[in-house]
Amino acid sequence: MAQTQMALDSLDFDATVALATKVAPHVDILEIGTPCIKHNGIELLKTLRAKFPNNKILVDLKTMDAGFYEAEPFYKAGADICTVLGTADIGTIKGVIDVANKYGKMAQVDLINVADKKARTLEVAKLGAHIIGVHTGLDQQAAGQTPFADLALITGLNTGAKVSVAGGVKAATVRQVVDAGADIVVAGAAIYGAADPAASAAEITGLARANSASAGGMGKYLPWALIAGAVLLGLYLLTGNKPAEEKPAETPAVEEAMPAAETPMEAAPEEVAPIEAAPVESAPAADAAPTAKE
Repeated sequence: MAQTQMALDSLDFDATVALATKVAPHVDILEIGTPCIKHNGIELLKTLRAKFPNNKILVDLKTMDAGFYEAEPFYKAGADICTVLGTADIGTIKGVIDVANKYGKMAQVDLINVADKKARTLEVAKLGAHIIGVHTGLDQQAAGQTPFADLALITGLNTGAKVSVAGGVKAATVRQVVDAGADIVVAGAAIYGAADPAASAAEITGLARANSASAGGMGKYLPWALIAGAVLLGLYLLTGNKPAEEKPAETPAVEEAMPAAETPMEAAPEEVAPIEAAPVESAPAADAAPTAKE
């Protein structure tokens, strides 16, 4: 079961709060997008934190320098997650991870525009990154890119960090993302661009939380289940229709084997007898020892 995250990207303070009010009951994480936090500042975070205590809040800082210094005020103001760019210096990334740990929060490393995503993921995972963000940006989406290839790469590394996916996710692709191993599904335009944002958020969250069977994923396992059932039935019929006289035939074989196992046991006393003579033979050797010293 994956969590859902709603990206709030409007520059309008009041419109952002109004949209958050509609979708908050239907998502797990409220994200204050980069343009939104740059324009509205930390006061928007404080407002959302006060109004929505049951939601986690991610502040998409996309920090590129001074990691600890930049992220700390936002963790203090109520952020649960802050993002740092994977292209930043490793010291910057470590700074955001360290300050997140200081406040018992989480740091997300955003892989947008990272050339070697595998190497950087393994590197930041060793530092203790809590979330790896597989992110296809708006400009990349416009060029036809999707996050699915990168998602397969990152989930295949099994780093132990959670994996977040953002980039054109909508109701039609939620299951594909979740089945590929995403822990957090981020939707933006699919929700705020819908005629009914609340209904869209509820639909996407329902799909993300559904197991594979209820979402139609059981279909790909059905042929194997039928084959397994047929094999089990065949084995049952074979063992259940054996002639009754075959089973008693096994009992004499066991009884005949048992006396054979007992035969060596009867010879044991004869083998013990030579041991009694051992002390007599060793006595002269003991007497000879002083003579050698003399």
